[in-house]
Amino acid sequence: MNYLKTYNHFYEKAHTITKRIVITEMKKSKEKNRPFLTVHNKICNELNNYYTKKYTEVLRNTNNDSFNLFNDRYSYYQGENDDVIKWILENEINESFKTDNTILYKRFIADLAIESSLKEAQRHYRNYKDYYELIYDLDMYSNFFFHDFDGISFTSSFYFKNMLDIKHPYLKKERENLLKGQNSKDDLKVNKIERKTASSTDTDCTTKDLLESFTDDERYLLINIMFSVKNDPTFKLTDFMKIIKIVGAYHDYSILYKSPKDVTSYSKVSKGINYYSGDGQLKIIESTMSKLSSFNIDFIQQELSKIKTKLLQNKRIN
Repeated sequence: MNYLKTYNHFYEKAHTITKRIVITEMKKSKEKNRPFLTVHNKICNELNNYYTKKYTEVLRNTNNDSFNLFNDRYSYYQGENDDVIKWILENEINESFKTDNTILYKRFIADLAIESSLKEAQRHYRNYKDYYELIYDLDMYSNFFFHDFDGISFTSSFYFKNMLDIKHPYLKKERENLLKGQNSKDDLKVNKIERKTASSTDTDCTTKDLLESFTDDERYLLINIMFSVKNDPTFKLTDFMKIIKIVGAYHDYSILYKSPKDVTSYSKVSKGINYYSGDGQLKIIESTMSKLSSFNIDFIQQELSKIKTKLLQNKRIN
């Protein structure tokens, strides 16, 4: 028996079926005008409950030792995912399995694959909430891939940025106007300096215009978030440097000579999103996320996404 081929067959089959079910559920819910947060939570919970009861608990009750070996496979082998699965199925799990019956072993491998596929689908869908919310709102199911982007976060992907522009055309228009104005300036600069230098200046000036597109309120929100996560080890130095450059352009100097309690900007930074109320909270979150997407600061994007999710949940409860 080709153990890896059996595993991959059932893994991909489960993935394909799950993808089809999730798309159908989203489309039906959209027709009923369900809020996406409700739909998202329902799908995540149903996936979790299904694979836990139908597969995880069964595997633990019938072949717990073999199941644990599979979950610990990277403690036994290092290498590509397919290779590690192949080796653990051929060796340690095969030796520990309770019977020599190949049919039962094939069924066990199939259950392993389906459990892994459903678990991965649930993890992916949960983590890509903001990506699938745009698909849901815009009915752009051609962008429904149901797997992580390779090497980048979804917020850095072309598909996410394109959908943001479609949903928020005023933000796209702002960027285009900035670039259009910059192009007019560039025509004059190219006549004065060498083209090689102009190319470098081009990028610097365009970046500067994007930085200046942030409002002070958006910068204050970013300062609040940056301060709250400053001790998080996953907050990379490069992200920290980018945020410092973005927020450092705010225009209020009064914090330098007034008492903090008399400074509005200090109040906005200390309260963060709670300074605002009603729809103003979601509006500033979405505009900040859209502008920030040009700079690939994934960690802060994720923090903004968490705040947005919490706001939507509170809105639903109230």
